[in-house]
Amino acid sequence: MKFTFHVSPNIKDRFSTQRIMWELTGGLMVIFVISCIYYGTSYGMNYAMQAIILLASSLITTLVCEAIFALCTKKKPLDYIKTSFGWVTSIILTMMVPISMTPYALIIATACCIVLGKLLFGGFGNNIFNPAAVGRAIIFASFMGATTDLVTSATPTTVIASTYNWLPATSSVLDTFLEQFGGFMGLALGTYPGAIGETFSIAIILVGIYLAFRQVIDWRVPVTYLGGIFVLTAIVALLTGIESYHGIPGFIWYPVLHLLTGGVIFGGVFMLTDPVTSPTSAGGRVIFALGAAVLTVLIRLKANLPEGCLYSILLMNLFTPMIENALDGKQLEIKKKVWTGFICIAIVGLGVSFYAASSIEPVTKIESEATSMVVANVPVEHVQEEVSL
Repeated sequence: MKFTFHVSPNIKDRFSTQRIMWELTGGLMVIFVISCIYYGTSYGMNYAMQAIILLASSLITTLVCEAIFALCTKKKPLDYIKTSFGWVTSIILTMMVPISMTPYALIIATACCIVLGKLLFGGFGNNIFNPAAVGRAIIFASFMGATTDLVTSATPTTVIASTYNWLPATSSVLDTFLEQFGGFMGLALGTYPGAIGETFSIAIILVGIYLAFRQVIDWRVPVTYLGGIFVLTAIVALLTGIESYHGIPGFIWYPVLHLLTGGVIFGGVFMLTDPVTSPTSAGGRVIFALGAAVLTVLIRLKANLPEGCLYSILLMNLFTPMIENALDGKQLEIKKKVWTGFICIAIVGLGVSFYAASSIEPVTKIESEATSMVVANVPVEHVQEEVSL
């Protein structure tokens, strides 16, 4: 009798880890190429070259770190690198940073996320936290001042958080916000500055559908995560009495605005679906994704950060072992536990929506002076500090 073994994540033989990671790499590179085209055509080829330099810096750092680790553990570096898939982490991390990030800051963050977030736990399949999220958190905490002289305009996430409190409540206020970024279509297409790969919502969704069809990612995770954000913010819209926008009810356009602004779609498709740091069971992944949605909405509306996806992922990574242990047992018992956990988290989410709606003042009027400030082009170090996830 012949047995086939795989290291974690354990999957069926025809869906090999190699195939999954290479297809995931292809999907990420499609978004990266789109980003290079956008920055090259909108701002100049030096911006596109900056993105390529950042990616090359991160990839080289990852390869060096993993080669040294392989030598220290008496493994063949080339064979180890082929099965460690560190380049996926490098691509995701690069796409999470603003175009103005300096290569040396990204190199340090990459080394930290590969060594501290992955290799010290034993390498691929053993890490607790999403390594790319660890690297982005390091950049956010330590290197936001490490920027080049590249200049773009203000980003939607920064503007809506600082000027509109995430609650533009009238059609005129929403128009004031949207006209700076090409309307809803501009937000969907990603024709505005932001993190290198997070703004192209439609392209990310199309790639995500392809990856889900190929069973590279579990469709339940992005659907639950994005659906949870939609429902929770729709409740906020109803409770705060947000107006309709050109005939579209507030409980429709307001959640769509949340989904199209920032990095939640990128996070839902490429980060929450990480098979190593998320639960292995389908029910566990649903609970994991819903918890991340609740935390994202809470951080966006009530924290001092304009985005919540990054920290929601890291926080839910902490709960992954607990979810795994809770859903260990007989199938009928597991099903009851999944429903119980889902309902409990949903109730917490409702509480977050009610709390946010009762404690945030909707913006019904924008002073012209403030509007002119957010429209003007300013150095990216002032407007992109809180762009990513």
